[in-house]
Amino acid sequence: MSDDEYESTPEVKTVLLGESGVGKSSIIKQYVTHTFDPDIDSSISSKYISKEAEINDIKKKIKFNLWDTAGQEKYRSLAKIFYKDAQIIILVYSINNLSSFQSLKDYWYHEVKTNGLPNAIFAVVGNKNDLYNTAQVKEKDAMDWADSIGAIFQLTSAKSNSGIDLLFSNLAKKFFDPEYDYRREDEEAKKIYEMKKKEKEENKKKRKEDEPVMKLPKTDNIKLHQKNAANDAKHKKKSCC
Repeated sequence: MSDDEYESTPEVKTVLLGESGVGKSSIIKQYVTHTFDPDIDSSISSKYISKEAEINDIKKKIKFNLWDTAGQEKYRSLAKIFYKDAQIIILVYSINNLSSFQSLKDYWYHEVKTNGLPNAIFAVVGNKNDLYNTAQVKEKDAMDWADSIGAIFQLTSAKSNSGIDLLFSNLAKKFFDPEYDYRREDEEAKKIYEMKKKEKEENKKKRKEDEPVMKLPKTDNIKLHQKNAANDAKHKKKSCC
């Protein structure tokens, strides 16, 4: 798609908030560079990087100015400097760390609502979804809370690059259209998936029904005792003389 099909590209300040170790830096690294570093250090200061994205289905471009903030408690007061004028706030927790989710509810969300822009767009992100076997936070609980604050909810894995592109795509659509409902699109995608799955199963079943049945050649129906008797007679003939 050519550039002239797009309107001007807005720059959107986007800040990731949450406790140390939940994977904020890894989410940004995966989204921007499509790489994952298992030895990445937890941020001890705020870092900035930008990425321009094309949202083809709505013919829009957006430039995310991404701010990665330190999650340690001693740096919390500094985070305010970065999120006070942020248009998008991404609240990140780790699905295998209940306290990291609780801190979003008890501290980070209220801090942003008190000190940030009144019309900021929120997302609640459960990272490290590849560790679902050790999850401490129920998906429904996190989704219900996200719904209660009008936030986009998304499970992600920075390690396997799961859900990250979808997260930023939904945020972009919400930025351009405040009435955008990401869940409706998810439901439509699920319906399409289920429809294709059903169609695939029906085609597979039809192919199986259409396959020709292999017929075995006709053979004389010789009873087992008759066969054995014939073999005995043959052996006796050979041994006679």
